[in-house]
Amino acid sequence: MSPWRAPQPPPGAPFVLRDASAPAALLEIASPSEIARVDIGVEGGHIRFVTPAEARTLAPWPDLPMAGAMAWPCFAEPHAHLDSTQTWTRSPNPDGSFAAGAATIIADRETYWTPEDMRARMEFGLRCAYAHGVRALRTHLASQNDQFEQRWEIFSDLRAAWAGRIALQAVPLISAEALADEQLLRRIVDLVLRHEGVLGAFAPMSDQIDTHLSRLFEIAEKHDLPLDFHADETGAPESDVLLRIARMARGRRFPQPILIGHCCSLAMQNEAVIDRTLDLVAAAGVSIVSLPSCNLYLQGRTPGRTPRWRGVTLLHEMQARGIDIAFGADNCRDPFHAYGDFDPLASFRDAVRIAHLDHPIGAWPRAVTTTPAALIAQAQTIAAGQPADLVLFRARSFNEVLARPQADRLLIRDGRFVAAKLPDYEELDPLMQRPPP
Repeated sequence: MSPWRAPQPPPGAPFVLRDASAPAALLEIASPSEIARVDIGVEGGHIRFVTPAEARTLAPWPDLPMAGAMAWPCFAEPHAHLDSTQTWTRSPNPDGSFAAGAATIIADRETYWTPEDMRARMEFGLRCAYAHGVRALRTHLASQNDQFEQRWEIFSDLRAAWAGRIALQAVPLISAEALADEQLLRRIVDLVLRHEGVLGAFAPMSDQIDTHLSRLFEIAEKHDLPLDFHADETGAPESDVLLRIARMARGRRFPQPILIGHCCSLAMQNEAVIDRTLDLVAAAGVSIVSLPSCNLYLQGRTPGRTPRWRGVTLLHEMQARGIDIAFGADNCRDPFHAYGDFDPLASFRDAVRIAHLDHPIGAWPRAVTTTPAALIAQAQTIAAGQPADLVLFRARSFNEVLARPQADRLLIRDGRFVAAKLPDYEELDPLMQRPPP
């Protein structure tokens, strides 16, 4: 009987997922099609073999007949905001705009973000992510008010508590302009080094943008740190921060990974600028994270007017140049994005539908698995010797995966089936109803 219809193996017992489907892009065996049928042997917390299903590899372990149901490696979430998550109920965005979102989230932060409040909401978000199959997550942490060191300490406590379940990594969320203050910059760098984080900033266009970026590159080089930017989260075609970062990275031969989020304005620029920018991005080895759900919510929003564009960056053109692309959730149930549940499959589904990443889907599953995982912790394919951290979908094809929410997915972590339920929103009610301290 299949894992959905029969008792699962006892914890620690070996088993074979017999006749499973898996995206060929996430396997290390050759496949003539974008989905392969395979047998996956699991023992001692690791994958012991992955062989074509028709080979009927023998193993002295119980079979779990999959009948073509899909297996994916666990997800990686490359761009989240754990510190602001789950604040929508008490601090909704009044009009859905970027400006109102920024003002509302700052007001909520200054009013409600006690250690108890932050820890409870961040823990809630991690429980959601884990139940959906996330094994690695990078979060941005607001780092521009008097309590930002405390925020990093709470994150560090959670990182230790979640070790072995979700590998956590943090990036400071602060404007590149603010980091021109050398004293503040030293405090930020100290936090990043102490908590094994990534140096980063949001980098809006300004007359001094090149100076601010150059200083961040200089500090990152000095301390051997990766970089992570929010850039061009706007529909204004004159915003070309992506181009500037890529040009700087190539000119300096920057040795560490660079991840740039959003890059929305690229879709509003002319073809000559697009070609020049993406050629530089490819040459510099910069990676991109697209946030399809959140940018669909924020970009092109004008009261009484249907949006004329989708807010996503130029994914097909990036893929054609071999640029590494990840998909992320960004904000989740806070003033910058009313929805979301830390489910990378939802980000993948939105990206496919919004940006026409189908016919064929091909290697796009890497954008929520191996590509972001390599930036945060360790890339995991479905291959012998890899950790047995898998998500099983009753779906047998990409179409079936994308047509339903896959609420009955099963998780295998460390070679064991785990029961991880989504937390109930009513757990947050005391935080949402509490008067300001």
